[in-house]
Amino acid sequence: MSAFGVGIMHRFRAAAILAALLLVLSACAAPEIPYDRSTAGEIKTIGVVTPRFPSGPAVVLASSVGQSFGLIGALVDAGLQARRESRFQELLVSQNYSVVDDFTATVVRRLREGGYNVTLLPATRDGADFLKQYPAGSGIDAYLDLVSLGYGYIAAGIGSSTPYRPALVVRARLVAAKDSSVLMQDLIVYNPINKVAKAVTIAPDPAYEFVDFDTLVGDPATATKGLQTAVDQSAQAIATLLK
Repeated sequence: MSAFGVGIMHRFRAAAILAALLLVLSACAAPEIPYDRSTAGEIKTIGVVTPRFPSGPAVVLASSVGQSFGLIGALVDAGLQARRESRFQELLVSQNYSVVDDFTATVVRRLREGGYNVTLLPATRDGADFLKQYPAGSGIDAYLDLVSLGYGYIAAGIGSSTPYRPALVVRARLVAAKDSSVLMQDLIVYNPINKVAKAVTIAPDPAYEFVDFDTLVGDPATATKGLQTAVDQSAQAIATLLK
């Protein structure tokens, strides 16, 4: 196979993995651990470590015509998805919007609104899972570890009945500073297009629906606002878990 073909195949595999994550997260989700404030001890100051996010957005068409044509169709779909995601990344750049920065700032704001003191703790990650060790922070009672499995837009199929809607998937874990015990662990899924067990699911705002990709990228401000809404509601859900 040519270098181009190998590259497309790698892209196809990555796209397939991401689509699977968004569709069947319940099959691989970590155990849910509800937060019990009465037994957690004095948790007043939370250290929010640098969240883990994918390197770029996903624009997933979960069902397409190309899927009916075997390998050739898969290669075509992978190429189309690569172009969609590149164009959407350019859209976000044109709007001066960083999902990671917005998400981090919004989580901090929501936690402070809930009465917590919050400290940001820079952390370097070498994988797509929770950290095994947390950075030192003075006066920290617990660490909030946030791992996004994907963000962007997703459509369940082709046609006006299955428009592109914003999507965001985040795993959240609160870890006690004194003994590294897990005080809370959950999965937050904004716009689940499939039923997800043992997760906090958030229905997408109907104000941000796009009948096709051209319509999506044709309105950069609204497309960005849709993602901002997903970020805000997901951050609120995380803060609610810690009440």
